Amino acid sequence: MTRSILAPAIALMALATLAASDGLNVTVEGIRNAKGNIVILVFDDARAFDGLDVQSAIDYAQVPSRKGSVSHEFPDLTAGPYAVLLFHDENKDEDLNMTETKLLEGLGSTGAPNPQDMPDFKAASVWPGDVRVRVHYDP
Repeated sequence: MTRSILAPAIALMALATLAASDGLNVTVEGIRNAKGNIVILVFDDARAFDGLDVQSAIDYAQVPSRKGSVSHEFPDLTAGPYAVLLFHDENKDEDLNMTETKLLEGLGSTGAPNPQDMPDFKAASVWPGDVRVRVHYDP
């Protein structure tokens, strides 16, 4: 009886190890146009994420924008947890443009299914594998 319980447990651990070895694969959804780039920042440190310290991101990518969705793989990010912050840099100035009251470019984060959400690292944490993040725009 012990053997029948042990075999599935070992199989599950092997599958988890294989999934983790694939790294972090981020799909950005809800992109409104093909202008500029999608800037993706990945954090492994709560203080850096919560403080929006972009210089302390563990990894970073700029992906050409495409209406609808784009994906990017971070194959070396296999440990976790991670939190992802991204924005649609439509004018390619490498800055999130906004006024005092309104975002002019799109913004998204893991753990933020709604535009008004600003999760902390714990709420935004994800593990390696496939992750979907919606980019939100002010009307």
